[in-house]
Amino acid sequence: MSLPKITSYEVKTSRTEQKVPVVNGVHLHSIYNPFKEAESLVHAQLENLKNKNEVLILGLGFAYHVNAIIEKLGQFHGENFRVIVIEPNIQVYEDCVSSDLLNKTNVLIYSGFNSTELYSDLDFIHFLLRKPAMIAHPPSFNLYQNYFKNILTFEAPKRVNDVLGFVESLEVKKYLSSFNPNSTLEEVLYNEIPNKTQFEEADFLAMALVEMTKKSHEKKLSLEDN
Repeated sequence: MSLPKITSYEVKTSRTEQKVPVVNGVHLHSIYNPFKEAESLVHAQLENLKNKNEVLILGLGFAYHVNAIIEKLGQFHGENFRVIVIEPNIQVYEDCVSSDLLNKTNVLIYSGFNSTELYSDLDFIHFLLRKPAMIAHPPSFNLYQNYFKNILTFEAPKRVNDVLGFVESLEVKKYLSSFNPNSTLEEVLYNEIPNKTQFEEADFLAMALVEMTKKSHEKKLSLEDN
């Protein structure tokens, strides 16, 4: 998936003297009062922010909502919180940071990343596995709707040849490279390895993994049959 096409970009000033990025004709914050708009978004998310100390935000803009979320997380959780923001527009991110608009406390920004690049980052994956609260910045989400939907519905690669690009261990890469590159990992684990006539040490580890995941695999097959 490629990044969204940006046809126009400018920075305006709100009536309350805050900078407002305008992308493809869309104002990413209120042209009247960005701070008040950010407060409204946070108010609507209070229960989420009380219950979760990790938050995924879809859309950075010029960070008025991000800063408001950070401030509220600090009130609820002290220093024990973390925020990740996904912003597809690198120019918006760079202008936000260079204008010193972002509160950088416990925040990580992913800007200009496509789905494959995001899901190649182990830190990002581990963050998602902890099931953070997710907050979409409405103007950003509407503007980059296809981009964010592709990220939210991303399916990890299944073919051996595709998976190799995500593997850091040279030993694991070498082992997986011994199988048909067009096979899926499922086919390798449940068909190709058990049907080998000669086994190596890594095969036994893989078969142990098969045993640990056998129940969930059988349940998946049963659901597919139904």
